[in-house]
Amino acid sequence: MEFSVFDSILDLIFVIDGDGKIVYCNETAATFCQTSVRRVSGKVKLNDVIAFGEPNLLPFTQDSQGRSAPTAFIETDFNLVKVEKRGKVQLAIRPVREGHWGLFMKDVSLEETLAAKYRGELAKTEEYARSLEKMVEVRTVELRAVNQTLNAILNSLGQGFFTFNSAGDCGSVFTKACEDILEGVPKSRKAWEVLAVPQKDVGQFQKWMETSFKEFLPFDDLKGLGPNLFPHSMQKYVVLDYFPIRREKDAISDIVVVATDKTTEHQAQVALESERQYAAMVVKFLKNKDQFLQFLVSVRAAISLLKEVAAKPLSAATVNESFRILHTLEGEAGTFSLRELRLDSRSSQHVLEPFKGQPVVEAAAQKDYLATLHKMGVRFEEFVEENQSIFNMPEGQISRMVEIPFDVITAFLTEIKSDTANAVLTRRYSDLFLKVTLDSRFRYFDSLVQGVAERLGKRVKPMIIEGGEARIYPEPYQKFFSSLVHAFRNAVDHGLETPEEREWAGKDPSGTVRVKIRQEKDGLHFDISDDGKGIDPAVIREKLKEKFPAKDFSTQNDGEIIQNVCMPGFSSRDEVGEFSGRGVGLDALREEVLSLGGSVHLKSKVGAGTTIEIFIPEMEADASQLRSA
Repeated sequence: MEFSVFDSILDLIFVIDGDGKIVYCNETAATFCQTSVRRVSGKVKLNDVIAFGEPNLLPFTQDSQGRSAPTAFIETDFNLVKVEKRGKVQLAIRPVREGHWGLFMKDVSLEETLAAKYRGELAKTEEYARSLEKMVEVRTVELRAVNQTLNAILNSLGQGFFTFNSAGDCGSVFTKACEDILEGVPKSRKAWEVLAVPQKDVGQFQKWMETSFKEFLPFDDLKGLGPNLFPHSMQKYVVLDYFPIRREKDAISDIVVVATDKTTEHQAQVALESERQYAAMVVKFLKNKDQFLQFLVSVRAAISLLKEVAAKPLSAATVNESFRILHTLEGEAGTFSLRELRLDSRSSQHVLEPFKGQPVVEAAAQKDYLATLHKMGVRFEEFVEENQSIFNMPEGQISRMVEIPFDVITAFLTEIKSDTANAVLTRRYSDLFLKVTLDSRFRYFDSLVQGVAERLGKRVKPMIIEGGEARIYPEPYQKFFSSLVHAFRNAVDHGLETPEEREWAGKDPSGTVRVKIRQEKDGLHFDISDDGKGIDPAVIREKLKEKFPAKDFSTQNDGEIIQNVCMPGFSSRDEVGEFSGRGVGLDALREEVLSLGGSVHLKSKVGAGTTIEIFIPEMEADASQLRSA
């Protein structure tokens, strides 16, 4: 056999004889041993070149593997004898001809190194996995403890927390306080059900949800449009607030609802406001005793009249008239800081309002209306009785008080004893003791103007009164002065702009309300003006079409069209607010002026302001009025 046939084989090949001498090796084997074919072939034994870890291989004897029959590949360690090289080979031995054996080898040292590295990395991975499992277990325990602590903290706060998604579905996480504060468990319910949104408002709530999740406007601007109070059955004052949960790409995935029971704080605030109102009432009484007491007289008469009318079947006319009286009572009660009377007047209006313009008032509603009037009357009499010492009047009696300095009395006594003509003396007596200056009738409206401005976030300078030195008998004009509350509230609410709007328009941030009084032969002339935004005739035309579609206003010019703001039922507001929106204010004023034989006319310029021109004839007080005063 020619051993040269092995030259082209890439594996390592040695051929040895019976003594273990190398008789042939291919180039690959020589290179592996870091020598040459010439140096090893026929010159050295195999075990002089390479030593194997497998026993019974070298030296080659009768007991050596592969001597009589071929072996399978054997994986064994090797060591090059004359070169520091160690590794692992796969070795097969087989007879190649009589007395010669071939050793076929593959160097698997690299594979072994890679395998060892892989096993090492695998061991590290397995160790890391075991460590990670332990870390997850530890972290899970920690998170569970944190969640328990967090839940304990949240529950200890006494606030209701729950979440809902864009479909309105409430999540499974909520605080136990929800059961009390929100009167139920939120889990698996719709948000509007949990928050007790009235059925008629559910659609609006769902639109608010959609807008909030899509953030058409910043969430902080939108959250205030959601329900802010929970209607608790036990009259708890539960405040609602909302916070977004953001996840992917900063989008809102859920909304957190925080419900806080602020009943104690609210009650304290109500009590504080009540005390503040009471203090303000006392101050206003001391500053305007005469007018304050006259108002109390008018309140008793108004309640009596309202009860008398309400005891009979109510018609559209009597409903409108009663509503005007109540609205005027509410306004003037606010002016004098009589909080309970103001609230009672408003409650009666709420019951009566749905029947404005209706031919018949339902019996049940009329009964409720009478109950509100009865409550108003009882609370008013209790108020008068509780404050007898302040008003300094006999029990149960209310009358106008006149304070006269002692030196005026003594001086007048001297005049009476003189020879002055009776007519002059009578006029002097009336001016001194029975008449009042118009300034005193208007001055107290300044506190009303300032109060309304403060509530609406507006600013107004102290009211200017011109011509207030004129004197009148106040008794015939009591209802007129009461109805003026609407003119001054409208001046601030409808007329004056906010400080920011006024600055944009190039105006002083603080508005001006002015009263001009002229006492002439034909009677009294009053101009009540503001320097606000004025009345836009185009806006009034649109509101008239909306509210009175059956009437034709097309023939009226702009000056005529704005006079319609005094029509019964007209309001430029779409919603009822604290100071306007009921369509009563200027109508009540106009009715009182007409009842005195006077007139009301409006002048306005867009961007410049509005003036209400009022004329009423000057009237003498009859004896019965003076006695009742």
